[in-house]
Amino acid sequence: MVERLEWGPWGVRALTTDGRVYPADRAVVALPLGVLKAGGVRFVPELPEEKQQAMQRLGLTDAVKLFFRFDQPVFPPGIVELYAPGTSLEEWWGNPLGPSRGIEVLTALATGERARALLALPEERALREALQALRQALGQPSLTPSRARLVHWRDDPYTLGAYSMARVGASEARRVLAEPLGNRLFFAGEHTAPNAWAATVHGAYASGRRAAQEVIRSTYLEATHRPWGLKPPQEGQPAA
Repeated sequence: MVERLEWGPWGVRALTTDGRVYPADRAVVALPLGVLKAGGVRFVPELPEEKQQAMQRLGLTDAVKLFFRFDQPVFPPGIVELYAPGTSLEEWWGNPLGPSRGIEVLTALATGERARALLALPEERALREALQALRQALGQPSLTPSRARLVHWRDDPYTLGAYSMARVGASEARRVLAEPLGNRLFFAGEHTAPNAWAATVHGAYASGRRAAQEVIRSTYLEATHRPWGLKPPQEGQPAA
């Protein structure tokens, strides 16, 4: 896992926890916002103050996913999503490959206040209440899973949070986070997508395409105007 990213006019160098070093001309930084905010990867030199402030202005949404495995199909054939207004968990998704193998895994997503209400309960009780909502929605009071689990993204060391959330005064934060640095660091992730696309898978995908185009453009421009002779710092020397 990368713990340090050095960058400068000479290129970039990623250093991992097991002592490996990966040099490159450029790097796309697609770390989740929670990892960036927590300083999970150290940048040398540090990111500009403007970017650091933009990270702090953005918040993180509380979000949990609840997974239930059933040893028999639950949804009718051809149905992979259930919307159940009026229940504590209104949206459920099925695994389209599950029924053909004799099992089905259903997933519910809760965000904001609903997520916080579930997190305030012991996991077993939160799962029990979610299962009751599913039973009610399907009209199957005896429906019983073989396995169940609740996942809170803030507990995942590789994400440390869920979707980004713009607080008051943070309307420009995502644009600032998306800007490349020194033609060496390029940034992607839903927190760098335009506000209308932020906090979505589509926004994350679009930001990756945008970052890739920026890398290609930067590589072409440098190939035609390359300042020769730049070298990375030696071990023990500052990276800038």
